[in-house]
Amino acid sequence: MEAGKIKQLLQRYLLGRVITPEITAVDEWYAAFDQEALPELSAPEEQQLRMEIWQKVQPQIVVTKTFYQQTWVKVAAMLVVLLGAALACYLLQHPSHPIEYTEIRTGNREKRTLHLADGTELTLNAGSTLLIAKDLSQERRLQLVDGEVFFNVGTDPSRPFIVESGPLVTTVLGTSFNIAAYKAIHQLSIAVVSGKVSVAGKGNNILEKGQALVYDRTKGSSTLQALDTTQLQWQQGRLVLNDVTFDEMTVLIEKNFGIHISTATPQVKQNRYTTELNTDMEPAQAIEVLAAIHGLKIKHVNNQIILY
Repeated sequence: MEAGKIKQLLQRYLLGRVITPEITAVDEWYAAFDQEALPELSAPEEQQLRMEIWQKVQPQIVVTKTFYQQTWVKVAAMLVVLLGAALACYLLQHPSHPIEYTEIRTGNREKRTLHLADGTELTLNAGSTLLIAKDLSQERRLQLVDGEVFFNVGTDPSRPFIVESGPLVTTVLGTSFNIAAYKAIHQLSIAVVSGKVSVAGKGNNILEKGQALVYDRTKGSSTLQALDTTQLQWQQGRLVLNDVTFDEMTVLIEKNFGIHISTATPQVKQNRYTTELNTDMEPAQAIEVLAAIHGLKIKHVNNQIILY
């Protein structure tokens, strides 16, 4: 096919004015690229053909560009909304102004109940450390540094009640719940007795009445469980050990009875411990009960109790 006829055919093809046989001719022409050399056009003809092709293609590029601009505008708007929500959440959990705290501690064998100005009642278990914002009229924020606290929160929709415990942040408006966050125990638990709470930090969860979240510090993961009410009996003076490790048992015994337990026997170290003890018992009596239940013997060395 001559170069002039190819040019005319391509012009009609670009303008959409070709008939079926001409379309077939164009297809055959493209198919012959591997067999035939391309026709040579003069410089003016080549430039003219480029301009005609550009005039056909350019309007489509404008439409495509406009489409993507509109899409990116929508995406940008969505990102602004999402970032705004994330920023609001972050500011709620990380206030920009420094907060002054009052530290409340309970010693071993000591429990304490506090009544806050907003109607909230706090019960601290033995060996607990809690930081309470000095100005609760501005922000109801606390930090459970170590130990266990039961919260009965006064309702105030305008001021969420926020408790930081290790990597988790619990936010409520008005409810009752328990947080156990012992530094020396790898599991941290939040249990809801009434109402509901929001727990953020390692994922986001909404806990309702009768639910508990157990966070494993070593694995960095959490699970939702049914509330085990026996774990709340510490408020009635009962220490409940439910299949705990030796290390966990020694932490709880020391906080509730003020005595330190150790062992040099591998089997004792590997045992799991389950029992209930009245925290009003004499420390020596409590250890005797624990040892008897698990078939162990006791040795007193200085101020320590050794199990074997």
